[in-house]
Amino acid sequence: MFLVSQCLVVIATFLDLASFQFKSRKLILLCLFSSVLLTAAHFFLLDKISAGLLMLIAAVRYFYCIFNRSQWAMLGFMLLSTVAVILSWQDWLSGLALLATLIQTFASFQSRDVLLRLFMVFGTALWISHNILVGSPMAVLMECLFLLSNLVGLWRFYCWPKEAKAVD
Repeated sequence: MFLVSQCLVVIATFLDLASFQFKSRKLILLCLFSSVLLTAAHFFLLDKISAGLLMLIAAVRYFYCIFNRSQWAMLGFMLLSTVAVILSWQDWLSGLALLATLIQTFASFQSRDVLLRLFMVFGTALWISHNILVGSPMAVLMECLFLLSNLVGLWRFYCWPKEAKAVD
């Protein structure tokens, strides 16, 4: 099962890499929705129930955010994530996964893609820590590449155009 879980994360990694290379908030979220579904299955196969539940909730959240960004829904997803972790608590890593999820939930409901990207950086750093401690090398690689892709996207869309104008 470990090998299957790692293969699922490899596919999720490609979706993550694609996600932040789009400027469209909707395309970013659609890629994240697909990636997170695979990542949820990965965590369930590793018997990390809290993390798996958080990923399932995140998939629904990303899909919802493609069409709407109600602040009440954001609070609902945060509450649902918290309840899921309380009911499935395994150890302190469940709390770390929850904190990462709460930050990324906040990110998902930002109307500007730059804010979505910036908050995702913080949530991703926490998921990297979680995945190191869980012992899933492909999940660590996936989150590191996700972070790198996000940072490249930030640079491409928000830093590079300014530098290009300065050279002209």
